[in-house]
Amino acid sequence: MSRLLSVLVPFTSALVAIGCSNSIEPSGGGGSGNSNMAGSGSGLAGAPAGAGSPGTSGGNPGSGGAPMGGAGGAIDQGGAPGMAGMPASAGAGGSAPTAGGGGAAGSGQAGMGTGGGSGGAPATISIDSTDFGAFNNSFMITPCGDAGNGYDCLNNPATGTCKTSNWSYDGNQTTEAEGNTYSEVFKVTGGDPNKVYSVTIKVLGHVEGRTYTSGKRNSTTNADPTMTGDLLYIGGKPGTGRPDYNAYQMTITGGTPIAGEPTYFAFNSVDTGHEGEHHNYSIDETLTFKVKSGMTITLTNHDSNCRAIMNCGLQATPYGFTTAKACTDLATATPASVTLPATFRNVAIMNPGKFQTQFVNIKVTSIVAN
Repeated sequence: MSRLLSVLVPFTSALVAIGCSNSIEPSGGGGSGNSNMAGSGSGLAGAPAGAGSPGTSGGNPGSGGAPMGGAGGAIDQGGAPGMAGMPASAGAGGSAPTAGGGGAAGSGQAGMGTGGGSGGAPATISIDSTDFGAFNNSFMITPCGDAGNGYDCLNNPATGTCKTSNWSYDGNQTTEAEGNTYSEVFKVTGGDPNKVYSVTIKVLGHVEGRTYTSGKRNSTTNADPTMTGDLLYIGGKPGTGRPDYNAYQMTITGGTPIAGEPTYFAFNSVDTGHEGEHHNYSIDETLTFKVKSGMTITLTNHDSNCRAIMNCGLQATPYGFTTAKACTDLATATPASVTLPATFRNVAIMNPGKFQTQFVNIKVTSIVAN
């Protein structure tokens, strides 16, 4: 709050009142206050009216009030001192913390702050799906549709029919069957439409492997079925060597393309040496990609032959179990940081602690405006 000083000047009958905000200004000056976040404000004087009336010139630009409003300016001879600005009063200093208020000058109109404060945190984007909720902590899940055999199980769609028509995605036509395929569509909204945002995600899961082409595997080493690994693939498209193996992919479409940035990613890429082998890999991957508000992110789980490799643990040789129990007795535990939903697409998730089949879980760890 401002302090008021009254000084009786010798040899004159005029009483000079001075208003300040952590400083003292000459008569007619605008209030000056320190602020660590507010912008500048200028005092706006009233019309000249001679002695005892408001000053003939506006207050000097104040440095902005403290976050609770700037002080009133001093007056010339006569008149009452300007009142300290309050956050919601007319003519007051700016409210905290979005604008700095200048002090009033004399009995003229209150100062009007012109400086912007720091405001709140910059608006960021949201990534959400009408049908599947938030992109953060989203899942792609392939549950078993029967008890399975030595290493795989049935994965028919809800209709019970494995579709034979050709699969297409984002306008890209393939020659493999659609089988049991579903997509989750997420919309990027909010934020600044002129900014590019870097989204970093962590991807965990258990998946069968597939080869991809025309892009690049993130890892420089071959896939290792005996350990948790990075099977991320950036750019390109699904390979055609073994289309009977599942594709787990993410594509970015819509809006103005971001120059030089990939729009295709797969989470279960293996080298050609492991193509077509009956493994269920544990994955742990980190990925940063770029989007703008208005773009669409699509997750697709594609199974062309409606059969899925089961979770038989970290085995060094292709599965050769004679029963499903022999396989699932060795199942790798679901990561502690992952909580599988009770149901997914109206199918109950059995044994979530050691899930029998395959899933991909995506967690957003940061969103940063570039």
